Amino acid sequence: MIETNVTIPQTPLVVGSVATLNHLACLQPVELPSLCDILEIRLDGMAGHMEALEIELDRFKDFPLLFTARCVAEGGLTALSAKDRSDLLLAVADRASWIDVELASFDDMTEAIHRIRCHDVGLILSYHNFEKTPAEFEMQRLVDLSEEADIIKLAVRHHSVDDFARCTRLLQRNDHPMSIMGMGELAPVSRLLYAQHGSLLNYGYLGDEPTAPGQWPAKLLKDAIAALDPIR
Repeated sequence: MIETNVTIPQTPLVVGSVATLNHLACLQPVELPSLCDILEIRLDGMAGHMEALEIELDRFKDFPLLFTARCVAEGGLTALSAKDRSDLLLAVADRASWIDVELASFDDMTEAIHRIRCHDVGLILSYHNFEKTPAEFEMQRLVDLSEEADIIKLAVRHHSVDDFARCTRLLQRNDHPMSIMGMGELAPVSRLLYAQHGSLLNYGYLGDEPTAPGQWPAKLLKDAIAALDPIR
């Protein structure tokens, strides 16, 4: 495990996600603090435009940036190998506050991850299930496998209130910093509920389109979470 000086959030934050260079170009840095706390750059939606991305990123050098690069099986927007994704993340490592890597890709990307983390970049290890919410013991196993992460992120599709209960218990049981969110029709409710129970990173979209099923607009999510009291 790499030792870093990463500061873990102590209260729920909102991550505003952008998936295209056009959406990023439309953002104004002065407006960002009212929209979100962290800006997520989906590199899998911008591969092939890295020179233009570098120019855009200069405008956001004073704001916390989270970089994500996924393959198609992980919900990514472009077919990228583990090496492709590693190279994309390494290219922006000096600008990153956080990187997000799918747990299933960790072994294939370990070398790049460790190189990036030596610069005190926080690591989010994530798991996505676009079909269902796994059994509680299965999600706990994923948490246990993610010990190297600074924050563990689980994004799962919800079909019933039972799915809420399983994820809420998971948040309450674990001391490791976590981010949990539902996807699908029940997603908006879940994202508020989990923020109240201590989910640290809560994702909304910036621009015209969600980057995952069931996302709130980032500004609306930020205002809603600010209006809620935490549930102990």
